[in-house]
Amino acid sequence: MVMISARIWTKLGMCIAAIIILLTFCLSSRKLHRNSSWLKAVSSHRHSLQSYPSPSHFLQMYGNSSFMDSITASTNLSQKAMLMRQQCKDSLLDTRIATATAHFSDPNNPETFYQQSIRSHLLHNIIHGTQLHILSTAIIDYMWNKQAFLQLLILNELVKSPQERLEWIFWADRDTVILDYCRSPASFIAEEIGSNNKTTDTSQGPDINLLITNDHNGLMAGVFIIRVCEWSVKFLSDVLAFRTFKPGVDLPFHEQTAMELLLKEDKYKENVVYIPQHWINNYRGDTAEDFVNRSDASDIAYWIARRGDFALHFAGSGNKSGNIMEYAGVGEEVFDAIQGGSILRNISMDIEEFWGTYKKT
Repeated sequence: MVMISARIWTKLGMCIAAIIILLTFCLSSRKLHRNSSWLKAVSSHRHSLQSYPSPSHFLQMYGNSSFMDSITASTNLSQKAMLMRQQCKDSLLDTRIATATAHFSDPNNPETFYQQSIRSHLLHNIIHGTQLHILSTAIIDYMWNKQAFLQLLILNELVKSPQERLEWIFWADRDTVILDYCRSPASFIAEEIGSNNKTTDTSQGPDINLLITNDHNGLMAGVFIIRVCEWSVKFLSDVLAFRTFKPGVDLPFHEQTAMELLLKEDKYKENVVYIPQHWINNYRGDTAEDFVNRSDASDIAYWIARRGDFALHFAGSGNKSGNIMEYAGVGEEVFDAIQGGSILRNISMDIEEFWGTYKKT
């Protein structure tokens, strides 16, 4: 087998990255750079909720946007977001973060149920005054579009000034729904590692650039938080190039396995933190009715979603359409109960304890 040097791998990986950023201009159905009026509007809404712009102001589509038209056309979503935001308690954070996902519609099988899960993410972003980026036209072959799209977004952000660009991107597969609308994904990021504007204190260890979870199959790349930085560009380039340079390596979970293997390598392993699965990657164990009415969680596994959890992921579900339709509105149904303190898991306490322990190790 011909051995390819690490230098060639890196160069070709960066070539892939360059090609991806060039595709930005033909894939985006909207301007990639937010104009100054939009920035002023969002800045205002993040601190004073007199009103909200229409849902389309919080949405960036890359490709065919028709499947979102019925959602963005509704003014009710912005009105709902405004009312919900007024009840959220001190959860609006200054971290510059956005959500990204992908959905490809097949005319012969439109899978419209995904509109409901993506709607939950749009509502969540409107509440927090952040943006939802959706890839709806494939860049490369299906399973690897996630990393290609993230690469595109990160490269596009890095050409902006440090004060304007995003600091983090929260990736959530389309088969996820939000359960706690007041919680920002930025709440999972320790303050000491959160900002790109802070000077890194190398005495405290390497930069943390990726927060991700494991489950019973190993790495779970359906939901994670990645920093907008050069490290991420290099990592995603290597993921995209993995099949080319290591064609003999078995990848049972495709790009997810490639990520898992690369994160074990010396150049990446010190920059990732494996956060508890139940923070961002819970699975379904109850019916929606049981989720709403459950008063005791002592008899269910830690990875099963319950009131107080942030999101629910239907990875591997045999009835994805039914499960998503069943749960899509649950976060709104239990919203008042959660804000009133009727929770079965205190994620905020978990976060504080985890990072407190992490800093000591």
